[in-house]
Amino acid sequence: MDDDGPRRLYGESMAAAGSCRACGVELREGARFCDRCGAPAALEDHAFRACLAALGIQHAAEALAAEVMRRDGVTLRLRIGINSGQVIAGEIGSSPGSYTAVGDQVGMAQRMESVAPAGGVILSEASARLVEGRAELGDPELVRIKGAGDPAPARRLLGVAPGGRTGRHEAAMIGREREMDWLTRMFNQTLRGAGRAVCVVGPPGIGKSRLIGEIATIAVTRGTKVFSTFCQSHTGSIPFYAVSGLLRAVFEVDELDAASARERVRARLPGADTEDLVLLDDLLGIRDGADELPVVDPEARRRRLARLVDSAVGSLSRPAVYVVEDVHWVDDVSESMFVELMSALAGTSALVLITHRPEYEVRSAASRNPR
Repeated sequence: MDDDGPRRLYGESMAAAGSCRACGVELREGARFCDRCGAPAALEDHAFRACLAALGIQHAAEALAAEVMRRDGVTLRLRIGINSGQVIAGEIGSSPGSYTAVGDQVGMAQRMESVAPAGGVILSEASARLVEGRAELGDPELVRIKGAGDPAPARRLLGVAPGGRTGRHEAAMIGREREMDWLTRMFNQTLRGAGRAVCVVGPPGIGKSRLIGEIATIAVTRGTKVFSTFCQSHTGSIPFYAVSGLLRAVFEVDELDAASARERVRARLPGADTEDLVLLDDLLGIRDGADELPVVDPEARRRRLARLVDSAVGSLSRPAVYVVEDVHWVDDVSESMFVELMSALAGTSALVLITHRPEYEVRSAASRNPR
């Protein structure tokens, strides 16, 4: 690979890390890169963002590898290691981009990189603990790393579940009887056609998701559809991100190829405007490349999509539960559409369950001026 190769990889890595927000990339010795998540700004989900960045970098490297093979006859494959822990971080020198992190935990990340499979990502035990339940991980394994007498536990990163959550085993819930009784009454009233929207508010770690999960389980056992989505800290500035996750669940397209998904959407929305359907396809990530995307301003797009969503949820004849978690991280457009969705569900057999932290305040104009 020519001398420009590492710099090009650095550029691709910067783009992939930047897409995860608040991650930074340094070009170090040789063709080695260091991606920081959680410095200089502390991030509670730094390990998950690092996983997203690693997967993005590998995806970018795969595209570049085809060009390198064609031009230079060289097989290009990256190894990525991830570790979490305390470091010393700050500006070293006065040149641009001199912010860096040093310490034993940086060294551990390098050791993880050295034992990662070519084209793969491996996590230390410290990072794996932080992303378990959000990332798809391989079985625990022991790896031998330089400078350590005993093998170190590690896990391979296989991917990230849709919405950033994977199934996980939960112990029996103890307490919360009053809250469970109240939510169960709300659910029962929903079955009788009295739609409800319920906010579960509390600081991180208090059990909001667990409480919602218990109600969702009750709903499923009683034959009620449950549609869920999650807001994420690094997607708060991406328009439509959160609402697209909920709509993919509502239209049940996650397990379908794009063509089958489009057929399902059209079956649910007979008579919908063709251009509006193309906008919806694009939002769901299933648009046919041959379909030209209508040129409309963002507000018009939001209104047209909101009408389709209202029609779709209004056509459901059976009770349903809609779950939107971590709304304190919602993007503005999705927030507005969620407010309109709750307005459309009034008087239907629908229960909307929302979780957020105490500091969250609704920002959208739609909440102040509901239709």
